[in-house]
Amino acid sequence: LFLFQRLHLSLCSYPVWAVMAEWVPPVQNDRSRKSSALVLSCSLFGFGSLLLAVCLLGPVVGVPRPHHHQDQEDRRLFPHYPVMGEKTSDVFITVKTSGRFHKSRIASILDTWFQLAPGDIFFITDQDDKHLSRRTGEHVIATQCRASHSLLGLCCKMGVEFDSYIRSKRNWFCHFDDDNYVNVPLLKKLLSKYNPDKDWYLGKPSTKMPVHHPDDKNEPRKFWFATGGAGFCLSRSLAKKLAPLAADGQFVQVCRRLSLPDDVSMGFLIGHTLATNLTIVKQFHSHLEPLYTLDHRQLAEQVSLSRGVNVPSIFDNDPSHFKSLHCLLYPQASLCLKTTQSSDTS
Repeated sequence: LFLFQRLHLSLCSYPVWAVMAEWVPPVQNDRSRKSSALVLSCSLFGFGSLLLAVCLLGPVVGVPRPHHHQDQEDRRLFPHYPVMGEKTSDVFITVKTSGRFHKSRIASILDTWFQLAPGDIFFITDQDDKHLSRRTGEHVIATQCRASHSLLGLCCKMGVEFDSYIRSKRNWFCHFDDDNYVNVPLLKKLLSKYNPDKDWYLGKPSTKMPVHHPDDKNEPRKFWFATGGAGFCLSRSLAKKLAPLAADGQFVQVCRRLSLPDDVSMGFLIGHTLATNLTIVKQFHSHLEPLYTLDHRQLAEQVSLSRGVNVPSIFDNDPSHFKSLHCLLYPQASLCLKTTQSSDTS
């Protein structure tokens, strides 16, 4: 294989026909000229067949192709950005997390709602984790952001989330935190009601009043924001308008200038700068809400939930109750069938 690859690169990258023409010796008489012409014709036919086979079969046997300049540039700016194959849907879901939660919160997500759409969910973290990367099919984006729960650390990750989405070419960008449970089929059903070619900012506020943030001249600026703890979604049309303001590392600068958290800064850009209203989705929930008041029937109608849901625990190690919730909503999931079988045998 190595020799074949070397031969492919040599034959397909250089003007070998010119080299052959220079290599053929001059002929002296008609007889030798005819003989040489026959030999040359056979040689050219054989060599051409070999060249064609090598060039056509090269990609099949794994001969490397040169990277496009843009691909090299993307890898330089985002060295941990995963190489994604064909998209499985029009939704790009990001989960913001930190290395210290890989074995707890993220492990719980992998066992539960990640299984509903593994091709659509990407984890934005601050620590390399080869094991997690393998489990998710290389859907881990390890950033150079701070591991702390600081304003700039969170804004840095949100910026990477948005940049990663822009490169995905999908119609919807949805952000969630690592303490969310997301009913992905319901999320997709919800998004199908909205046109991604229009400007949509979907989420749920955590405040009863809009945020007042005066400018340098103390002029009032009011806007609503979707709390990141419940999750929010942006349409492709809105994201394109937001990109000149927030993409390619600009979002961190916005947070620093405003001195506002990541979700509030996002709301400022969308609600104030772009003048796009927040569309409230009541089925989005954060840990700030009394989720224990939702009964089982109501839980099945919610798009996102958080810790504190009122479900009977059926697992020994399930502090967030996500596994128990998942089995309530999807009893045929492999995780739940294993639990049922274990109960039957005992």
